[in-house]
Amino acid sequence: MSSAGRNRSIEAVVLFTAFIASTYGFGMYLFPAIVEAIRRDLPFTYDAMGVISGCVQAGFMVCALLSGLLTVRFGALPMILGSIAVCAACLGGLALVTDIVAMGVLLTILGGCAAAIWVPMVEVSSEIVPRSHQGKALGLMSSGTSYGVFVNGLLITGFLATEGWRFLWATTGAIVAVLALAGFLRLRRPAGTRPAAEAPRASIGARLRTLPPGLTAAVLLMMFLNGLSCMPYQTYLATFLQGEVGLSQDVAAMAWSVIGAVGMVGGFAIGALADRITVRWAMVLTYLILAGSCVLLLRAAIGGGNLPVLYLAVVAFGLAFYAIFGLVPAYIGHAFGAGRSALVFAFGNIALGFGGIVGNMAGGWLKVSTGSFQSIYLAMLAAALCSALLAAMMPSERRFAMAVGGAGV
Repeated sequence: MSSAGRNRSIEAVVLFTAFIASTYGFGMYLFPAIVEAIRRDLPFTYDAMGVISGCVQAGFMVCALLSGLLTVRFGALPMILGSIAVCAACLGGLALVTDIVAMGVLLTILGGCAAAIWVPMVEVSSEIVPRSHQGKALGLMSSGTSYGVFVNGLLITGFLATEGWRFLWATTGAIVAVLALAGFLRLRRPAGTRPAAEAPRASIGARLRTLPPGLTAAVLLMMFLNGLSCMPYQTYLATFLQGEVGLSQDVAAMAWSVIGAVGMVGGFAIGALADRITVRWAMVLTYLILAGSCVLLLRAAIGGGNLPVLYLAVVAFGLAFYAIFGLVPAYIGHAFGAGRSALVFAFGNIALGFGGIVGNMAGGWLKVSTGSFQSIYLAMLAAALCSALLAAMMPSERRFAMAVGGAGV
């Protein structure tokens, strides 16, 4: 690759990481962080908060499917650039809302923007990033959420008390508007992509029929297991540590901080390793790390909480969590190629969402029926081990390296 092409690839990866930080960090995670400040100005119940959170997830899942289909029709870059522009508009709109219904609608759209950016990103990344660097590139992008959450913390600490919550929405909207403008200026014709006129025009149905059923089913099952193992881990972590193990709120908050800090470098580090040992074996390693995190967390709960073991557990989770969400799309991009990756990843995100729903519901039911969260963490351990076995049985992505557009799958 020429120096100009390499620089363009780096520039695209940085912008894509910033887009993920914006749509996930600002669009999905800022609201729960400042909800109490919002409630003082726009009174609403926690039931309404729950409905809004559910709508955000529903928006994500619906747009995960739609974005995969629309990417086939309009292309990956138009979907990404259009979604980041909508994200900026919605963030700015949140600074102006006067009722909770309008806020819920805008937050639901933002949940959709997160999916509409992440799903086509797997396809466009496979076109503009060399195969030998796709692991670290998608690993860095998957860590974008942690950067967004980090910026949230700085904004909340520095401005929430003095400027109010509307100022935070306006500030994030302005930041994302600048990123959207940079994207339109710099990514319209990235090196290595074909002009729209040369893009393949096969129908969605035709592309679906060319998907290898066995490998596609394995990927969808893997993403379901990802949701089953990763989402409940986060949902119940603080409650498990405080309500069941007996640790303080400060310890639980520190555990979350450790996860975020590790996530800022973990995705890129494991992605870089994947470029050397193959994505498949990096996935196996990452799922084993996730399984180890579950074992360590259960071990830390013995005797009222072993803090060194607890922090080792959350370091392992932070490393695995952000890496997984970069490795799986990297594998999909290698194995399925342009024109089909976005479709597979779209359906995979639906499976991911269902896995998270099943895991969260099972966690609550098991807590009520057994009196402990330990059983759900054992279930997460089993899901992680099944994922490791599944990854080990899948073909290496290097098998597809010489196949044009993944045709040899």
